[in-house]
Amino acid sequence: MGKFALISTVGKTDKAIALKQPYQMIAELPFLKYGNSKDVSIHTFFHELKRLKLRPSEIAMDLLILANSMYAADIRINRERYGEDCWTRIIDLHIPVSNLGLWNANKHLIERIFRFLTGDIWTIYFRERIDDCPSISPYSKLSRFKMPYDTDTVCLFSGGMDSFIGAINLLESGITPLLVGHAKSADVSPYQERCANAIRKKYIKSPPERIYAFIKIPKTNLFNTEEHTERGRSFMFLSLGAICASSLNASSKLYVPENGMISLNIPLTPLRVGSHSTRTTHPEYLSMMQQLFYGLGLNVAIINPFQFKTKGEMLSECLNKQLVVETETMSCSHPSGRYEGLGNGHCGYCVPCIIRQASFQAAGVVDKYPYRKNIHSNVLKIDKAEGADILAFKYMIEKVRQQPQYLKAAIRLTGRLDGNLDEFIDVYSRALNEVNNLIKDVRLA
Repeated sequence: MGKFALISTVGKTDKAIALKQPYQMIAELPFLKYGNSKDVSIHTFFHELKRLKLRPSEIAMDLLILANSMYAADIRINRERYGEDCWTRIIDLHIPVSNLGLWNANKHLIERIFRFLTGDIWTIYFRERIDDCPSISPYSKLSRFKMPYDTDTVCLFSGGMDSFIGAINLLESGITPLLVGHAKSADVSPYQERCANAIRKKYIKSPPERIYAFIKIPKTNLFNTEEHTERGRSFMFLSLGAICASSLNASSKLYVPENGMISLNIPLTPLRVGSHSTRTTHPEYLSMMQQLFYGLGLNVAIINPFQFKTKGEMLSECLNKQLVVETETMSCSHPSGRYEGLGNGHCGYCVPCIIRQASFQAAGVVDKYPYRKNIHSNVLKIDKAEGADILAFKYMIEKVRQQPQYLKAAIRLTGRLDGNLDEFIDVYSRALNEVNNLIKDVRLA
């Protein structure tokens, strides 16, 4: 199994350090160095911060460099080619920071977070930023750019239904959050924009601002491969939210809206423990992220208000359900239909699409936006993508029916859970029932 090193550099004169350890491949990831596509494209995010006169601390900027570096390694080192078991990779990150002592104090926690989130083996080496780049936090002197309202709340805003409901419920409760959405391509950006426009039109008296965090990792000179599982994206997304939240107030809140089934994301079959079992909002992951944010002095509290709600319950109990029904959100895990000669949209048969359709049925409302595949129209083949996830759900449903105690063991195996285990079992059972009501008549072959 080869080892990979990613050396991040910040500023025009920062250079990749010489490494003594033997690596299979070494790459440099430049920030604010070339002023072109060779750099990580953070300029749009910086522009958004300046537009609202938000100036994060240098520790928050260190977090931005770290998050981009981890994400870059995650999506540019192919698992099948470079993982001994076609999954686990060994990756070293070399990160320049503004406070070496503080970051070294949190080093082992960060490595645990990365291992839990991606399944890879990470080692992080921090070093001091070079003297000619002591500060990178953006700053705008233009007085016309400012936050038009006071808030201590950020809500992650992905363009999906869960985050849309989260933002709506906050607004209906009298809280105007700052919405933060991450994008790297055109697949989800239009949905974020549609959701933001729908909210602005509905809540004219208290329209929330939105940070459009378009961040793109360069493709050239970066291991020459791609990896599409993107397990590290959640660290990027939560970090962007925390960076913005820490700029609002001395003590702020970061809402991470996610339904209980997806949050736990139990592997549906014994073979689905890798690419099919993300941990992007798992309670243990969020707990470790909370520890990190406090350890860095960011004082941002993470809140998932829907940890013990199914997606159907979220929709049913939404404080403005009609707005959710009328607005096109994106839940699909692979929304691009270009290989089928179609535009972006819901495939209809992946795990998120199945849970989404089940939620509309459970809430008793019609999802008026189309899916590329109607799972009830024809017999679905289990050896193709159209039937694989439905078969996996049917396996889980039958397993739990035959062995009710299986669910308790399966949930415990996903990671450490704070709180009453029975609450986690109950929400997953209710969610599984929603899915069963949707797919019980789907025919497979």
